[in-house]
Amino acid sequence: MSTQPDIETLAGAPAPVRKRGFGRKGRDNRRFPLFLVPVLIFYLLFFGYPLIRIFWQSVTDMGGTYTLDGYRMFFEEPAYWAVLGYTGLLGLITLTITLVAGYTVAYWLVRLEKTWAVILMAFVLIPFWSSGLVRTYAWLVILGRQGVLNTFLLDFGLIDTPIAFIGTNTAVVFALAYYLLPYMILSIYSVMNGIDRNLLLAARNLGASPFRAFRHVFFPLTRPGILAGSYMVFMLGIGMYITPAMLGGPNQTTLPLVIAIQINEAMDWTFAATLSVILLLVTGLMQLGANRFLDFERLWGGAR
Repeated sequence: MSTQPDIETLAGAPAPVRKRGFGRKGRDNRRFPLFLVPVLIFYLLFFGYPLIRIFWQSVTDMGGTYTLDGYRMFFEEPAYWAVLGYTGLLGLITLTITLVAGYTVAYWLVRLEKTWAVILMAFVLIPFWSSGLVRTYAWLVILGRQGVLNTFLLDFGLIDTPIAFIGTNTAVVFALAYYLLPYMILSIYSVMNGIDRNLLLAARNLGASPFRAFRHVFFPLTRPGILAGSYMVFMLGIGMYITPAMLGGPNQTTLPLVIAIQINEAMDWTFAATLSVILLLVTGLMQLGANRFLDFERLWGGAR
């Protein structure tokens, strides 16, 4: 009698289960990667400790005594709420301008030939090679009373007296948009450049108009780039200090400006730390809300 198993038995037998994650000695191979230890130490020293220190400073005075006067002062004074609201509004307006301009420029770049796209992308990256202080100072040269814009308008007889652009919301918003526009363009362009153009051709072959193909096929595929760019622009916008300080006035006071005033002029480190913690909590809560409605897990590559 043959001891070989028949074909039906082999076909119906379950596949052998291999134990994954264990080595020859039965130990789990999925151990903590040791090469991440220096990175974690770096983040704990230069990011974790400063954040803990700021939080501790916000609840203690200069003598080390526990106090909540900083938080009480913020919540009881409407002026600080107005500053926080203006900071958020400034970030939203800057986000809107950069989103419209950035999406238009990115869409134009992906439709160009590769050679021209590379050349023009270099002009988008040029601002990254210069200091933010220099770029902001350039707007002082352009928008000042004796600046380029006022000189142009006066020479052509369009105005009789110089216009005070500096110290207005317009100057701050457009300078912020100019500063943050490359972040939006790069985020959207990187996604647009990876979209298969055959999808649009397929939509056209199925009877869709160019606008419907763009709206229902191309635009939804660019959403990750829009979300990433919007997130970076807004977070960077509400945390900017140099641009509102140089181009704004008393009515353009943002929360980072108030923090700087508390440190440099009032020497109130406790209240400055309190405002820093509040700004950090606001941005953290906004990130959690955005993650809930915009699904940042898929945006950062966590989709399965």
